[in-house]
Amino acid sequence: MVRPWVARLIPIFAGGWVVALALVVGWSPDDTVSATGPEAAPPAVELAAARQEAGYVGTETCQVCHEAQTANYRGSVHGHTETPDLGVGGCESCHGPGERHIEDPETVHMIFASADVEHSAQERAGQCLTCHVDDAATFDYRSSDHLAGAIDCAACHQPHAAAGRDQLRLDTSVESCLGCHEELRADFNLNERHRVLEGMVTCADCHEQHGSSTRARLGGFTQENCTSCHTDKDGPFLYEHLSVRVEGCTTCHQPHGSVNRHMLPTQNMGELCYSCHIEVPGFHTSPSGDSFRFDTRTNCVNCHSAIHGSNLHPSFLR
Repeated sequence: MVRPWVARLIPIFAGGWVVALALVVGWSPDDTVSATGPEAAPPAVELAAARQEAGYVGTETCQVCHEAQTANYRGSVHGHTETPDLGVGGCESCHGPGERHIEDPETVHMIFASADVEHSAQERAGQCLTCHVDDAATFDYRSSDHLAGAIDCAACHQPHAAAGRDQLRLDTSVESCLGCHEELRADFNLNERHRVLEGMVTCADCHEQHGSSTRARLGGFTQENCTSCHTDKDGPFLYEHLSVRVEGCTTCHQPHGSVNRHMLPTQNMGELCYSCHIEVPGFHTSPSGDSFRFDTRTNCVNCHSAIHGSNLHPSFLR
């Protein structure tokens, strides 16, 4: 049974909660309007009015002139996107309101176009990054070598295309890369190479195309891009080959391709080793000390066979 003094307090507390809620939502007695009145327009009607006021005309209007661009657009991922503010979909979700462009189609800059040279690469990429913000890779793109070199998103991706997960302009990601990095195509045709042209690996398996330059160059401690495939070379080892840990695998290997075995930069193993190890133990020289017993033609790994690292010997002997 509720005590009498508690019963008298219940309406007071209830009324206090109602007043507090009214203050939070900004309600006042003058705000009472019938739900069926003229001011209670549905959200869809309000959005439509806001779009018309902003100058949006709809994709159907755009495709009257831009037939080639809109042919596959409706089947693409972008064809089903909407802006978060006014819920605008289709062409104008990227290009902006088209009303002024329709009124004066001959004058450029009336809409946002990725081919407009008046927009910098950063501005063109920024238009894409307004939506593509949740992916860590595209977030790094703002500090990437590609964007710094004025390579925006549309240089590799075709936003109007319906086919392809990444909507690339060329058939494969490798061909997209080689479109600019043409000099590497010759390396991928050498006898010792990564099988990129054959489709066994792709550029993106090693390089983060949207990432920063330090990641792309694969130096120093980023050699895990190599050891993710070449796991037996990763260790951990009790005795590390410091060049691997400090400078990376590319100190000794040419990852795109080489005319030499194991994708080495030199034909002779000794020449490669002596390029760093200019001081060698005395027994490497002749008894008179005027010449090398083991010269640049020597295959150093005949003795130092655990060259990537060893758990037995600091000189990488097995």
